[in-house]
Amino acid sequence: MWRKQASALPDSGLVGHFEIKNIDMAHVAKYRRFFDDRGQQVPLTYFYLLAQRAQIALMLDARFPYAIPGLIHVSNKMRFHHVFQEGLPLEVEVSVSPVLRADDAKSVAFSVEMSQSGRRIVSCLSEYRVPRSTRRKPAAGETRPENFPETFLQEGWTFDKSLGRRYAMISSDFNPIHLSSLLARAFGFKSAIAHGMYSIGRAAVSIEHRTGRPLIEISAHFRRPILLETEAIFGFESTATTQGDFGVILAPDRQLAINGSWSVR
Repeated sequence: MWRKQASALPDSGLVGHFEIKNIDMAHVAKYRRFFDDRGQQVPLTYFYLLAQRAQIALMLDARFPYAIPGLIHVSNKMRFHHVFQEGLPLEVEVSVSPVLRADDAKSVAFSVEMSQSGRRIVSCLSEYRVPRSTRRKPAAGETRPENFPETFLQEGWTFDKSLGRRYAMISSDFNPIHLSSLLARAFGFKSAIAHGMYSIGRAAVSIEHRTGRPLIEISAHFRRPILLETEAIFGFESTATTQGDFGVILAPDRQLAINGSWSVR
């Protein structure tokens, strides 16, 4: 979990191969109930729970130079390529490589490919930023309130204090910044923060409910942390029938926390 001052990730990156013999459909049903998901298939965002385990396996590799608690999840993209077949095993290939950034910030990208019988089922791409220090510096200057375009459908979201622990029980993501305000402050946050993929899972369900179509792709950039507890506004583009944009705006100061895009079948 902790690393000494280390060199950067090798240019060639790291690769891992795993097999999931079956998915626990009872746990899938529990995940659906948590989000009030009324769909029939395994939700696209559920596969992130599997992808994250593959990512952590590489993070725990002795050759991975960065400590897990300090990594900041800054973006994520998931896509269905073919229909998941219940009862068949999933082959999982995960790789991590350095990201070249213009601002010289250290970042790594994890790519996870899941397949069945040689056919790609789901892909997941996640970028994590390596902080320069444990303390975050607030952005300089004033920021203007942000609003969604008039074409966006909107709904209010509440993030209560218990959300971090409740989602951790579903996802098995027990990162302390989501569970303890004391530990979150050690990493520069004012209080415990919501899991980024909780918001994406909730956004996915809202989009499917409103469009009446199953999601096949969703991508997101995590702009600001969502503190527990707070109010937020979710909005997504309703002018297109099969694709569009979405976002989450923090209600107290009208600042954008998450933005991304989506596609449905």
